[in-house]
Amino acid sequence: MTAGIELGHVCSPGDVCASKGTCIDGTCWCAPGHTLGEHGYCQPSHDLPSPHPTSKPVSTSSAQINVTMTTTNTQQPTQPIVIDNSLPTTVRQSPATFAATTSHHERVPVNLMPATNVHHKQPSASSESAQQHGKPAFPAVVLPSASERTTQRPVAPVQPNSNQLPVELGQRCAPNDICGQNAVCSEGICNCQHGFVAYEGRCLQESTQVAKSAGTVRRPDEPCSPNDECDGGSFCDGNICTCPPNSQLVGGRCLQDALRQGIAGPGDSCANGELCSGGSICDNDSKKCICAAGHTNDNGICRSESAPKSVLPGQGCSRGETCAGGSTCKQGVCKCAPDHFESDGYCRPVAGPSSNLNGTGLRFSSKSGEPRPKAMPCPLPEDQSACRLPDCFCSRNGRAIPGGLSPDQTPQFVVLTFDDAVNGKTVPDYKALFEEQRLKNPNGCPVKGTFFVSHEWTNYDDVQWLFHQGHELASNSITHVPLNGKSASEWFGEMDGQRRIISKFANANENEIIGMRAPQLSTGGDEQLEMMTRAGFVYDNSISANPGHNGQPFWPQTMDYRLSWDCQTSECPTKSFPGIWEIPLNQFYGYYLPQIQAYKRSSMIRAATTLNATVEELVSLLRNNFDRAYNANRAPYVLSLNADFLQLNGEAVGMKALEQFIADVSAKQDVWFVTLKELVDWLRQPVPHTQMDRIDSLKCRQGKKLHPSGRVPCSKPNRCMYRTPDLNSPEHQFLTCNPCPQMFPWVRNPVGKLYL
Repeated sequence: MTAGIELGHVCSPGDVCASKGTCIDGTCWCAPGHTLGEHGYCQPSHDLPSPHPTSKPVSTSSAQINVTMTTTNTQQPTQPIVIDNSLPTTVRQSPATFAATTSHHERVPVNLMPATNVHHKQPSASSESAQQHGKPAFPAVVLPSASERTTQRPVAPVQPNSNQLPVELGQRCAPNDICGQNAVCSEGICNCQHGFVAYEGRCLQESTQVAKSAGTVRRPDEPCSPNDECDGGSFCDGNICTCPPNSQLVGGRCLQDALRQGIAGPGDSCANGELCSGGSICDNDSKKCICAAGHTNDNGICRSESAPKSVLPGQGCSRGETCAGGSTCKQGVCKCAPDHFESDGYCRPVAGPSSNLNGTGLRFSSKSGEPRPKAMPCPLPEDQSACRLPDCFCSRNGRAIPGGLSPDQTPQFVVLTFDDAVNGKTVPDYKALFEEQRLKNPNGCPVKGTFFVSHEWTNYDDVQWLFHQGHELASNSITHVPLNGKSASEWFGEMDGQRRIISKFANANENEIIGMRAPQLSTGGDEQLEMMTRAGFVYDNSISANPGHNGQPFWPQTMDYRLSWDCQTSECPTKSFPGIWEIPLNQFYGYYLPQIQAYKRSSMIRAATTLNATVEELVSLLRNNFDRAYNANRAPYVLSLNADFLQLNGEAVGMKALEQFIADVSAKQDVWFVTLKELVDWLRQPVPHTQMDRIDSLKCRQGKKLHPSGRVPCSKPNRCMYRTPDLNSPEHQFLTCNPCPQMFPWVRNPVGKLYL
């Protein structure tokens, strides 16, 4: 059964609206004579409980605001009641019933449906100021006096003004703003009221099953276990729900120190230390939140003046707007593909694990299962039935070829992997390598690489270009700091959080980001692999293996059984994690150091060489380590590249050496350049190099396999700027083809919402 389109969202004739709503003039809304009730669905207005025995219905016209007034006495006010709905903020909102309180303590529930006979007073100063700053302001509404309310008039349904909808959960609000159901405006942000928890944009009672799907709900300072949900912006640390660093417990919620002075949008004053939002930053001279040069304030969000306006899923695109977040413009509305759903401003895949995001951060979508057994040694070759492809592979010494192939039958795979932020420092090298598609595989298809993307200092318009070119994107964490010793939940927040950042701001397919590399190659043992299993990651490329200077390198294996090589990292896995592929980083042997009578070796190429190495010396290093595999067991040759290597000596010595090496070995018909995802596809179904055309993922792409939107990279991205006093750098910025988020995406808030 479909849930239907949420109230307040655009609809087409025949669409099913949620909450028992109706599609009226292109928008899901409660039908005339109906009101959104306290249980969250539309019901006849006369069925709603009266708030007070002396309540009296009041009918109006013009914009059909049905008002019920409850007073502390039976005397009707002789003067019109004025409700000033000027909004000092702008957000995408959804419908609900709101109440205004008058000076007589009357509670005035207002049905947000069109009506007639409503007087509008002139905009207030605050309203004019809001309009000047690019933010919508509601005209103040004067309710008719008693003499004007003597007769009932029929009301014609008119499309409601979307500006009159309540503020979304987690978004900025002012004291007179209306938050959604079971939410209140607290500390300038719409948050769930006491006894309710945030779940996918809604406030659910703590007692509901869906609210507790990831564990028991705990409040700040209460005891917790790793699977519990800590409410109020806290997280489980040392078995106690604890507020994150640089935040304090205020009124039962964790309030970030940076938000103590409030939040201001583009054009607003930040003179009192307010934190600017929407991609703006506080100007030291004017003390106002300003957008980057060449950008304008578009409803509280900074966007490039020279680029087409981009809008999020569910918003209108009938005027040439560009649909963002993986959505496509259909019938004037940005919609997700049928196998995707809209969440947090982008299209997410229906299949696979779906992490939940609330003010605390990311949480697993399900509880952990039974305790995992200890990993045992590989049972092969004695027990062939214990581990079979495509789901399991191992060997006693780690050097056996999958599928029982001989070395001369086995393709020699070379994998180009890149580990760095993607920005103006690194992208020129990537474009020099790949843009003209000069490098080819034996079937004539262009060579692709795997990019382990970390968040800080990454520009997502460049990441989108990589995805558009057909390269693989993988997660390298948000902060790029070591995570050894951290819990599975903390690994999840970093690795799945970065996957979501890439998907949202680079318009990449979330379900295609299946691999990860631990930041700084600092592995997390069982906690890391537990996270990978529950989060749907397929492979890891973090653990180093030392095959020796002239030894055969190691093949990948699944983690059903114990690693077949000596694990030399700080935290090694000890339990069984069926189906997770570990692709080892066979160490590179570089220069011989006579003073210690040993070779310089490392999992990263740059650390195996010297600063003053020449192109010829680097080509020799790359070729010698390649031959160690090619002339032996053909184990995959994974090149771990970064900007330090490519730009060695400041003269791109590493880049020149890499290009020469690729040209040399690509002449061999049994050498294939693949991504790590393509390597896993082959490992599951190994075939001889003469039958590589059977592997679909290695075939030439007929057109680009893009995000469901088919969007190409933009030429005029939005520059999103933020003050980040709680981070190492006081300011951050990034580029994206999508609208700027309200806040800088980070751990516990990867999509950049206005969370406390």
